Amino acid sequence: MLPIFLADIDWKITIFEIVGGLGVFLYGINLMSDSLKKLAGAKLKLFLEKTTNTPLKGILVGILLTALIQSSSATSALVVGLVRAGLMTLPQAVGVIFGANIGTTFTSVLISLDIGGFSFPIIFIGSVLIFFVRKKKIQHFGRVLFGFGLLFFGLDTMGSALKQLVQLPAFAEVLQSVGDKPILGVIVGVITTAIIQSSSATIGILQQLYSTGGVPLMGAIAIVLGDNIGTTVTSIMASIGGTSSAKRTALVHVLFNAFGTILFLILIGPYTRFIAFLSESIVGADYLSNKFTISLAHVSFNLATVFILFWFIKQMVWTVSKLIPAKDEIEMDDVVLDKLLLKGSPDLALENVKKAMMNMGNVARGMLEFAYNYAFDNDEKAIELGTQCEEMLDSMDDKIHNYLVDIGANDLSDRQIQRVAKNIDTITDLERIGDHFDNLFEFFQERKEKRIIMHEKTKEELLHLFQIIRSQLEKALKAYFNENHDLAIEVTKTEEELDKIVKEYRKNHINRINDKTCTENEAGFYVDILSNIERIGDHCNNMAINVISKDFSYHSDELEHL
Repeated sequence: MLPIFLADIDWKITIFEIVGGLGVFLYGINLMSDSLKKLAGAKLKLFLEKTTNTPLKGILVGILLTALIQSSSATSALVVGLVRAGLMTLPQAVGVIFGANIGTTFTSVLISLDIGGFSFPIIFIGSVLIFFVRKKKIQHFGRVLFGFGLLFFGLDTMGSALKQLVQLPAFAEVLQSVGDKPILGVIVGVITTAIIQSSSATIGILQQLYSTGGVPLMGAIAIVLGDNIGTTVTSIMASIGGTSSAKRTALVHVLFNAFGTILFLILIGPYTRFIAFLSESIVGADYLSNKFTISLAHVSFNLATVFILFWFIKQMVWTVSKLIPAKDEIEMDDVVLDKLLLKGSPDLALENVKKAMMNMGNVARGMLEFAYNYAFDNDEKAIELGTQCEEMLDSMDDKIHNYLVDIGANDLSDRQIQRVAKNIDTITDLERIGDHFDNLFEFFQERKEKRIIMHEKTKEELLHLFQIIRSQLEKALKAYFNENHDLAIEVTKTEEELDKIVKEYRKNHINRINDKTCTENEAGFYVDILSNIERIGDHCNNMAINVISKDFSYHSDELEHL
């Protein structure tokens, strides 16, 4: 027979309040995070890409970004995506991941403020902005407030029910066993965070549970340690099927949290006493049931782990590089466009540009090979790597173009003006070559999806065309970077031959259509491929003409409009 105070509890309502409150809390935290990302817009990637050139900057950006979007998992997944696309190097990514682990503690600090009494006014203000304001940004801000209010409403609903649940002897025993066996607490933290995929959410739930006085401090800290490992699941999932660098980035996230967890699990006794002392000094005697105590444990864990591992970033990069060796894939060379060279050293700045452009040329070469492998060898990995190359070319084009415009702002000689103008033209050609290869990937993918079988003659012609553009691209790059006029003239002559061959192959294709020896689907597909190959040849020709041409009529003040 249950004691009177337990018999008075309506367990059905209590359970419904817990799961309902949990649902509202999770929805609120997700709505707030998603709306903050939309409010920040597409500039998040650009911001990450351009402001993380040193580990310390990366840490600061990681803290700021994660505090802004309220999700270390989202930041880590974004970083893995940038590394996967070749837009960020591994050393850059390490700093951001370190910072993300600190930034994610901001949510627990907010929850510890215990402003649940204001949840309804916050929800009301948010709903007014959502439904009565037309401006998208203000609507997104309204959703942030709405989610924020739901977060605290869900916590309050859950909290009042949990206070009754902890009175149940069986439940109290389970919570006590977590305190007696910290490893069990770590396992609980790992599993719950891996399922929910948000350490902020699981720590928020833990804070609410801890505030009932039912969870021992040591057990709560053990769950916090497990939460930090569980949050790495998102970055692991984001890296699946990605490049070696993307997998290494995810592994850095795992190693960071695993190292911190093992270290603090070994020291959990003194660490618990330290947190108790610190929390009591700040919040007073009720620290054993104050949400801030959990927030303090979470913050100090991540700060300490970052401080320890910051000095070993190079060693971490070396370790993950050895554990996950590079495969045959395109990865971004770390070419830095040094802004210190812009003032007073335009020739050195132009040499800096040359290195970056050579890197761009290597990416274009790689894209050609991936297109070939996808078209003729059925290499499914090639399309992903080809997409990565195209994104890299777009990013490089933007960076180099802006740097060249900055060079052009100086008082340049005629020769330097010509070099800047020719470089701007050439990076545009390389970027367009990437666009046309990207089109080829789409056509070949459509062919596979629709199961279009190529006519043997069509296949022979395509193989021949790929040989020509491979040779054209190689010669055009060598001619441009070595200023080889003879090779450039050879490229222009081959371009004339390529135009004739494409014209001949179009005619052959029309004959096959008339003879009904090729399908209707193949008919349109091949014409589009021929057009894109011809355009690739045109851009190679443009690069060669830039070598042959001696007169560029641009003036220094006109370069910024290019």
